[in-house]
Amino acid sequence: MEEEKKEHHLRTNQLINGSRRVLEAEDEELRILSPKVMTRGRRRIKYCGIAIAVVLLQIVVLGVLCLTLFRFKDPNIKLDSTTVENLNLGSVSTPSTINMSLSQEILIKNQNWGGFKYDESAVVISYGGGTVGQGTIYKGSIKLRKSKKVSVVVEVKVEGVGSDISSGVLGLKSYTKISGKFTDGHAPTVVKRALWKT
Repeated sequence: MEEEKKEHHLRTNQLINGSRRVLEAEDEELRILSPKVMTRGRRRIKYCGIAIAVVLLQIVVLGVLCLTLFRFKDPNIKLDSTTVENLNLGSVSTPSTINMSLSQEILIKNQNWGGFKYDESAVVISYGGGTVGQGTIYKGSIKLRKSKKVSVVVEVKVEGVGSDISSGVLGLKSYTKISGKFTDGHAPTVVKRALWKT
């Protein structure tokens, strides 16, 4: 009888141990599927989604800024004033040659968010399709979003103006081309050109 009790006790222990293992396995499955574990996984996915959204937003904002605010624009060049000095008419009755000095004030406006360094350039005065005078704009620089006045003196010699001068108007044309580089603190320089005609 004692052997039967021992066997019965052994079988009961095996059943209990087996059911414990089954219960532990079920508990493990339940723990994996529990709301806390699922919430952690969802939280991780949520944070990764937020991080990706922030990075994409920064890319879009930088793209818009590069296409609008940081886009390089040509400088505005305007003839501010012209003064005639040392006017010399060849012959008083019928002048065919005119010598004069033109003093010009040129306004260069940099409308970019970076500096503008311009090279030495020329101001060309023409009459009737031919060049009659030329002056020099010396190289310099303009700070961001600023303007600068540049003075140029051009020696002009016009020949064959008999019929035009009798009307009291001498039609001179002025032209300049300024080449330079826009510089941004950290970005590479970009070469731009600006034209101005009057």
